[in-house]
Amino acid sequence: MDAFTSFVLENAHADAADLLLRVKAWPAPEDPLLSDLDPKSLAVHTVTARRKLERKLPGWHACPGLVYPTSLCAEQCSSAPTAARKAALVRRILADRSGGRVADLTGGLGVDAVAFSSVCEAVLYNERDASLAAAARHNFPLLGARNITVRNLSLQPGGLAEVLDGFTPDLIYLDPARRDDGGKKVFLLEDCSPDVLPLLPELLAAAPHVLLKLSPMADLTMVAERLSRAMEPYYEAAGAWRTGSPREIHAVSREGECRELLVWLDRGYAGPTTVVCAEDDTEVSFSSDELSSARARLPEAPYGTLLFEPGKSLLKAGAANALCTRYPLVKLARFTHLFFADGLDTAGLTALAPMGKFFTVKAILPFSKASMREVRDRFPRADVSARNLPLSSDELRARLGLVSGGGLHVFGVRIDMPHASEKYLVVGERKNLSALLADS
Repeated sequence: MDAFTSFVLENAHADAADLLLRVKAWPAPEDPLLSDLDPKSLAVHTVTARRKLERKLPGWHACPGLVYPTSLCAEQCSSAPTAARKAALVRRILADRSGGRVADLTGGLGVDAVAFSSVCEAVLYNERDASLAAAARHNFPLLGARNITVRNLSLQPGGLAEVLDGFTPDLIYLDPARRDDGGKKVFLLEDCSPDVLPLLPELLAAAPHVLLKLSPMADLTMVAERLSRAMEPYYEAAGAWRTGSPREIHAVSREGECRELLVWLDRGYAGPTTVVCAEDDTEVSFSSDELSSARARLPEAPYGTLLFEPGKSLLKAGAANALCTRYPLVKLARFTHLFFADGLDTAGLTALAPMGKFFTVKAILPFSKASMREVRDRFPRADVSARNLPLSSDELRARLGLVSGGGLHVFGVRIDMPHASEKYLVVGERKNLSALLADS
């Protein structure tokens, strides 16, 4: 173990500002690949990044010789589960190609490239930041990823051939940077770097498959439309009398938050887009036609024995109405994305169990001061959410005067019925699926 690694481990819990004030002599890594990096900056960033990665990338954290030239790279990189999920998707895409060759043209820290290397014959990693590229050359062999070629070039329209330099990919992967020059987060395709829209014809000419990682803030419908238009010059140049559309769009959520959007472009595909909703390790898929044609079923009366709160991936995919056509659910209101179970037919809900939260309904009360007093007396401990109401969840919580916890949840909602649209308080108790089905 060299002096640099020993220093990092000895100061694993040190504050960055304290290190900068206290340390006078900074050890340099022995690896000549890192000779151009400032030892002080590298040491401080490595100590800071390792703490951020302990839970996010435990396998990387367990490898003490790795270096991290920026702290931001640890925030922006994929987590171990999301990287593994992308690698599984790449393996499925390239199932008919022996070995498979992937070009990751926006390499960053290299977490995705390492994951791809475990399922592919060869990976090309390209990163425009010289410090990250140097770190990748040092880190990859320590992680056992010896089938990755590292390049340090900026990707611009017309410059793909220079970046590939003879590497023939079966799939090109891009994760455009989603911060502007001032460090502000952006999500529109043209505001990210590189802008994939003018690059698409060139990318599709070089590889039959393109996989994009986009901001979870991006609108799926807009993304699909803009990418489809950006693909048109490729088909025109190829003399194909058709246009393309994304083959699959994945809304990926983990631990209750939508983490990323993955878009698979297949230059030989001409069908509708499949939208995949992934909640941790469970998936539910819809066709774009199903999503666009679905109409919500609304309740006849404010009644339900079970309440379903969809996870973030279903909401991101715009699948709320489609849930009503595929499952025995009715939507509380057009803009209230909560659902009552439809009668006693609850067996069909099993597939949705990991895709959101189910509650047994304890009470449904009109939205009034008297009902608020009743809720406060009967259910003094409960979490609170306001949905489709002219007040926030915090404002409703203050008006109810409840203490969080207790396994209960009070939803302030609007319910649309055939002849009325009224506000209600719905009290639900969270249980596991088997208990919920038994109660219903």
